[in-house]
Amino acid sequence: MKRTLPYFFFLAAAFVASFFAQRVMAQTATPGTLTAEQATALKALKINNLEKDTYVKSGGFILERYEDRPAYVFNYSDGIKRKIYLYKVYSAADTKDLGLLAIYQNGKTNELKSFVIPGAAGEPKAWDAYLDDMKYVGEKEPGLMPALAFVISREMAMLMGGGAGKTEEGGAKKKEEYNFCFGPQSLVTLADGGSKAIVDVREGDVVMSYDAAKQALSGTRVTALNTHPMAGEATLVGIWTVPTNQLTASVALMPAPAQLLEATANHPVLTTTGRKALGEVAVGELVYRCENGATYLARVVRTGSTGRAAMVYSLTTEKGNYVVAGTVVLDK
Repeated sequence: MKRTLPYFFFLAAAFVASFFAQRVMAQTATPGTLTAEQATALKALKINNLEKDTYVKSGGFILERYEDRPAYVFNYSDGIKRKIYLYKVYSAADTKDLGLLAIYQNGKTNELKSFVIPGAAGEPKAWDAYLDDMKYVGEKEPGLMPALAFVISREMAMLMGGGAGKTEEGGAKKKEEYNFCFGPQSLVTLADGGSKAIVDVREGDVVMSYDAAKQALSGTRVTALNTHPMAGEATLVGIWTVPTNQLTASVALMPAPAQLLEATANHPVLTTTGRKALGEVAVGELVYRCENGATYLARVVRTGSTGRAAMVYSLTTEKGNYVVAGTVVLDK
């Protein structure tokens, strides 16, 4: 399965990109033919400020941010923020539509990788170059292929559904961020004290929640189970905690094993200093745990990767928090 997954993304992205390009060009009055040489030149173009430069004229091309959208932002569980900027490409000489330019940015290294998606009239060699980039560049950069495939698929879906160009209230386009959470077998505490795997929780279920102001437990109704298939199998991290009254001078001498909360690094948990992403919680910090209908403070004694990956899920609740693996976590 691990060997076939990259090829699945590769084939899916190639098919969707081709179809998407045809749909875009079908709406263009003056389509042009992108050559392989032009594709190479486009990949070499430098944009001074990707966040602010939505219109660029350089090297015989005009770049215009597609539908004036901000970058797509992906917060992966390895703590690295990845972005994709999407531009329409025109010939500066005759303003003919040549295709699309997708620029991928690794938030840790700030390294950029450009993908030139020819229009439907693009030369076969230009398409060959795009497919080669997806395969060989995508294989070397974890997280790139699912992000690129998702962006193109989503834009195509919006185009076909007539949603391209729509704005949020107030006229500003919504900034997209995709966050991922808990593995399917993570146990959610129910209001009656029982538990259920998060993948089995349904809208209307009543789960346990915590009122920090009243320092009391109560039930809260689930309004949605959120699944995140675009993440594929996300890498999980964890925090290991022990009750504050069980701490000893040596963690090795603890009377009870540390309790693990496992999720993606960006899921928020409730600490005594407020809301904090799981991956930002440090050793020594205090979190709220729930057991046998009572809450208590637990100190973090270890953090780090759990070495596991899984499809991931999260809940939306009426009170904005719930209990997973005995620890109070927050809606996103």
